[in-house]
Amino acid sequence: MRYDFRTLLIKVATILVLFGFSTSALAAVGSFEKRIAIGEGAIVDVTNPKGDVVVRGADVDEVTIRARISINKRYERTDPQKAGKIIGEIKRSPPIELVGKRVVITKLTKHTHQRYASINYEILVPRKSTVIVHSESGDVRVSGVSGEVKASSDTGEVTVANSGSTKESGPLKRIRAVEESIG
Repeated sequence: MRYDFRTLLIKVATILVLFGFSTSALAAVGSFEKRIAIGEGAIVDVTNPKGDVVVRGADVDEVTIRARISINKRYERTDPQKAGKIIGEIKRSPPIELVGKRVVITKLTKHTHQRYASINYEILVPRKSTVIVHSESGDVRVSGVSGEVKASSDTGEVTVANSGSTKESGPLKRIRAVEESIG
């Protein structure tokens, strides 16, 4: 009987490999979207330890935050159930708060979340917003914002385009400030 089970297991694994199914297809990834009605004069303050941040200004009266959560592949393979649990917890309680006219996106608070999860943000803001963005490990891109922009990354590239007064910081070889006319 043991031989039959082993043979069946080998056949199933072979079929999965032949059809292109691998553990990478099981990537623990989740997403959420949050909309915050705020209007002109918004301040959007983002601190993201792991992941890219893209901020776009538009003629809108709310801040829309779209996030893609990824779990470290090694941790995911070791314990896929816990990886899924981390994603669920972040989706239920994202690190976002509103303080007056300031939308604050902070680092994750739980140690396991900080250690194993990364979040890529795409944020749509009212054009006249003030934007402050820092990523420790990821790229930062800001465009179409006419308010003040402060953008930085410890290890990633910083790109600012079609924006008002700008302050960028990070490794000198990685910074690109692109000033283009809005047209």
